Amino acid sequence: MARSVILLSTPTSGTGSLFRSVVAIGGPTWHPLKWVDGFHKEGRMAEVAREVPPAENCLLLHNAPERFNPATPLADYRFILNARDPRDLVCNQYHWQFSHPFPQESEVESAARQARVAAEGMDGFALRLDNTAYLRGVLEVARRIAPMDRIFIGYAMYCLHFDEVAARIAGFLGGSVEGLHRRQRKALERERVENLASNRFWVGQRWAGADTAPGRHRMELRPDTIRVLNQRYAWFLDFLQRMDDPRMAGSYE
Repeated sequence: MARSVILLSTPTSGTGSLFRSVVAIGGPTWHPLKWVDGFHKEGRMAEVAREVPPAENCLLLHNAPERFNPATPLADYRFILNARDPRDLVCNQYHWQFSHPFPQESEVESAARQARVAAEGMDGFALRLDNTAYLRGVLEVARRIAPMDRIFIGYAMYCLHFDEVAARIAGFLGGSVEGLHRRQRKALERERVENLASNRFWVGQRWAGADTAPGRHRMELRPDTIRVLNQRYAWFLDFLQRMDDPRMAGSYE
């Protein structure tokens, strides 16, 4: 029996694509499970913070880090950590307000919410929304995991150095990219940024506003807004600079 591997990720951070890549690399050896999705579909999200994921032979997607159960015995698992620059994250969340479905809302409620967000604009939205809970959830778990039991695959690295990311994940799962079956290679190749336009699983095929590179906040937010976010999230930007590949450090400045 192998310890389950948890992909713990901030939301809207290339999470779906990264999980599909992990599953493709893991192959039939592991049981893939979008663990949080099950609670969401059943209207039981409050229970996520009280439940412990299965600890054997699973590849688990946990994309609600603010609800990660602090009583989870971390040594029973291994972790792939994914996080995104919080300044880019809020830009993505703004676009999702207009394109992503909110199943709990009626059409009237959705229209009213979108009108409010449009009236405040992206900068107002970015200043109002505070993603500290998501970011703190990742940080608190990361600092408690034994270094040998985790790897960090940030959104920036995933977009810009896909082949190196795939090799790191394969090694972490006990294999190699060279040893993948043809079907696995095909599924993995589909997730490469250059191939996303033809990827029927990619969120951008259905919803506008998705992006494929780090740094969108520099093009979409005003300089004074960025300065506020720099101060608000300085602690997490520092974490990203330390955890991510050194080549990515400049993107977090």
